[in-house]
Amino acid sequence: MRAIAACFIFFFFLQGLPQAFEDRPELEPYARLNSKAVKESSAFLKSPSYKDVYWTLNDSGNTPAIFAFTRGGKPVKPVAVADADYKGIVVSSAANHDWEAMAADDKGNLIIGDIGNNRNRRKSLAVYIFPEPDPARDLVSTAAIKVQFRYPDQEAFPPRLLNFDAESLFWAGGRLYLVTKHRSDTMAKLYRFDSLEPNAVNTLKLVSSFDVKAMATDAAASPDGKKLAVLTYDGAWLFEKPARSDNYFAGAKKRFFFGAGQCEGITFDGPDALLISNEQSELFELKVSSFTRR
Repeated sequence: MRAIAACFIFFFFLQGLPQAFEDRPELEPYARLNSKAVKESSAFLKSPSYKDVYWTLNDSGNTPAIFAFTRGGKPVKPVAVADADYKGIVVSSAANHDWEAMAADDKGNLIIGDIGNNRNRRKSLAVYIFPEPDPARDLVSTAAIKVQFRYPDQEAFPPRLLNFDAESLFWAGGRLYLVTKHRSDTMAKLYRFDSLEPNAVNTLKLVSSFDVKAMATDAAASPDGKKLAVLTYDGAWLFEKPARSDNYFAGAKKRFFFGAGQCEGITFDGPDALLISNEQSELFELKVSSFTRR
């Protein structure tokens, strides 16, 4: 039965490929992250505190560290550290099981998502919260607070449908949100953290779901929280937040198809532009006006 199901899923994705890749422009990178320390950029976040600073991280199996760059891809580091010796800022009291996302809250903290769950077997999903370090001075962060969580609708490990992986976090309206990356279909679910208790396993709140027609690899809210960008392997979606709800998926929708390698990081760069990073450390700029209504 598992083999039959796998064949069905593979056929399902093949059927959708012609439409997904039709008339898909290839974006040209405007810069790249200039550091060998970043092996696979799996997130990209504009600093809320430091001018011209953008954060990224490596994914599973790497040092628990974050890396700061300028918009043009130059490392931001203490003057005494040579470019060749730059190894980022170690996040104290944190472990990198499968880091996949970054967000920033409204209290001066960075949030790292240890949320990768390819086989949907993990019971140790967590986010790490810590004060944003000074990239020009610090080599080690303040100790991070670990907050564990669970999905309210996952009952088996692994489940029959592998729909509990995630690579997307964002902060809006005083709350942390997560968007899933499904492996059995092309849906994505939007969950909300109603609590961030460090000494408990916090149960997420399912807000909504939407067919993004691909796998969701990152998400970012606009500075005012009124827009949500969801990155996928074949482009990105832009959602308008409804006036009286945090169900972004229910708002007006726009989409833009593009090719830019394996993109896994997206962040708003002001209200009208998005910056995107891929695993090859290339950087791309996308104007909000590029999206068309769906």
